[in-house]
Amino acid sequence: MSTEGSRRSDDWLCEQQTEGIRYCLRVKDRLVHRRTAFQELELAETDDLGRVLTLDGKLMLSERDEPFYHEMLVHPALLTHPQPERVLVVGGGDGGTLREVLVHPSVTQAVLAEIDGEVIDACRAYMPAVHRGALDDPRVAIHVGPGETFLPDHPQAFDVILVDSTDPIGPGEALFAEGFFRSCMRALKPGGLIALQAGTPYLWPEELGSVVTRLARLLPHVHVYLGFVPLYPSGMWAYVLAGLRDPQGELTQVAGRYIERGLRTHYYTPELHRGALCLPRFVEELVAQALEQARR
Repeated sequence: MSTEGSRRSDDWLCEQQTEGIRYCLRVKDRLVHRRTAFQELELAETDDLGRVLTLDGKLMLSERDEPFYHEMLVHPALLTHPQPERVLVVGGGDGGTLREVLVHPSVTQAVLAEIDGEVIDACRAYMPAVHRGALDDPRVAIHVGPGETFLPDHPQAFDVILVDSTDPIGPGEALFAEGFFRSCMRALKPGGLIALQAGTPYLWPEELGSVVTRLARLLPHVHVYLGFVPLYPSGMWAYVLAGLRDPQGELTQVAGRYIERGLRTHYYTPELHRGALCLPRFVEELVAQALEQARR
């Protein structure tokens, strides 16, 4: 199935988020709709959020609010690290995470490991406002293939690993497994960090809990922080920052590094970074239970 540039009147793009919740956007133009070797890919122009990418019927990003997600995935990890030079992005074929990585002047190489080359091609062609040339930056090396098979061949290779994955179903399921996290740990340089999205604790608490438990069995420092992404289920979105160095110990350096590196952001600020680590009580309890599970 493949359609390019089809138009319909009063057309809607909908994601079934739970059995009782559906989120819909009115579509002006269907740009791409095809079945790749791994998933159903769709790009559409919407009335309110600009161009939108969906994979297997799940809303991945919109032009309007993608900085809310990409900046919060990238900058807490890269500003926690004093000198990130080599960064791996697993998933993220739209190029938004790469874009934010490359604004850090110390980065000499960013590797993109994306399982689906058709996502990269479609976003390169139809989402220039998101990648802004990052997919073709000379500092970027693109590996088309599963991240879980790429990592074992790169021991102690990366200062930061960013997992910009889909939900833990289909092609994204392997990126939430303990074996994958173990490979990430081995691919980090001494003092390295891993950051990943972990869904919404409001609707899917088990997803965040399982990520925290699995990482805490492998790495000494695991921290959860929250961001707001209007497009995503409930709007409340969780991220996990973990590693061999304690991210909390670097918080006093974040504001200075933000200025020194000349960052200009739409959503992220160093003050927001600190505030994002302050969790609502129900998330605190969820994280505490997950950490306790890891110690058993």
